[in-house]
Amino acid sequence: MKMTTISSDRYQQDEMLSAILSAGSVLLFGHVNPDGDTLGSILALKLRLERMGKRAQAMVDGTVPGYLSFLPGADGLLSARNEPDAFDLALAVDVASPDMLGRCEALFSAAQKTAVIDHHVTNTGYAQINLIDGGAPASAIPVYRLLGQMELPISQDEAICLYTALSTDTGNFVYNSTNAESFAMMSGLMEAGLPLAQYSRLLFRQKELPHVRLLAQALPSLRVTGGGRIAGLCLSMEQMRLAGANGGHAEGVVNYAIDLEGVGMAYFAREIEPGRVKVSLRALEPYAVDVIAARHGGGGHRLAAGVTLALPLDESVRLIERDLEAAL
Repeated sequence: MKMTTISSDRYQQDEMLSAILSAGSVLLFGHVNPDGDTLGSILALKLRLERMGKRAQAMVDGTVPGYLSFLPGADGLLSARNEPDAFDLALAVDVASPDMLGRCEALFSAAQKTAVIDHHVTNTGYAQINLIDGGAPASAIPVYRLLGQMELPISQDEAICLYTALSTDTGNFVYNSTNAESFAMMSGLMEAGLPLAQYSRLLFRQKELPHVRLLAQALPSLRVTGGGRIAGLCLSMEQMRLAGANGGHAEGVVNYAIDLEGVGMAYFAREIEPGRVKVSLRALEPYAVDVIAARHGGGGHRLAAGVTLALPLDESVRLIERDLEAAL
């Protein structure tokens, strides 16, 4: 695969490769409320490091969503409650800022050598070694480049993890961020034996019953404002309970709002505890939602971002709708 060359003091590929190869043990970190990119990327790295004879472990502050439980090695993930042994290198992947490590932040910061691989443009390069490509559609891309510089070929399990990471962060290869390198990477994963039909169904077709019940609770809340250009959905804790759903089952609900004809910006507000609401934001060109999320302490990308608000659900919805209408 043709390598992408990026001149930046935040793109330290050679230093990252050297740090990984020289480390006898690596502790990998994903972000809170882990998604496909952070989980797929750290598990692919863990698999490779173990094949190289290194001691490797992966941990996140949160649980693996049910729809990602098939990932090779997901059952061995450490939680923030675990106390791992000392490691030579602490490596965070797809973690835009230290606070996104959640309860793992103190453990990461205390490590003698820290590194981060990421694709968020908002990442300030908080580690000692930083491999940040803001133009990559997923953190899986710089991870794949790194693995390509190591002697071993991509294994089938690594391919499954990397496919999950790349495909979920590109919306199954339909987001604007999807580029030619995404498909070059997919070619390499297919050559490694990726069972595409099996795993694309698991990720994008198969639905858990609580997810469908959650939709039945969420869709009646649909609000269309801004002259038809803004749409939103919301869910209370009680509605989540009635659906028998957890946070992982809410993945993708915001798409039912952004996919409405004529809509350019959308939100999905979900009460996670009394007085705290998680908001997922989406936009289509030429609109943007990253600035709105950042205004309230959140982050993300131009067309996909998120924030957690310390407000009741109804107030959160009013605040977000005002911001989206102002952005029109």
